[in-house]
Amino acid sequence: MPHPFALQVPADDRYRALAPEVAGKYVELVGGTAADGRALAEALLGALGRVVNGHADVVDLKFESRGGSVHVDVRCGDQTAVVQHAIKRG
Repeated sequence: MPHPFALQVPADDRYRALAPEVAGKYVELVGGTAADGRALAEALLGALGRVVNGHADVVDLKFESRGGSVHVDVRCGDQTAVVQHAIKRG
C-alpha cells in the first residue's frame, strides 16, 4: 500500500488542476476504482476552490489512505479543508 505523501502546488488555476489528477491516481494505487478516483478528484477540486479563494499562495496537500478511504488535508494560507472518500476495491 502506498505511503502517505505531501504535495505542494501553486494556487494559480493553471497548476491547481494537478492536485485532482494526482488524487485520482492515488486512489487507484490504493486499490480504488477509476470511478472512485474521479469522485475524489471532483471533491478535491471543490475544496481547492474554497481554500484558495483569491489567495496568491501555494496549496499544501497531504494524502493518506485510512481504513478503506482516502483522506486529503488541504491548506492555502489560513484556509483549510479536509476531503475524504471511501473507496471500493477495484
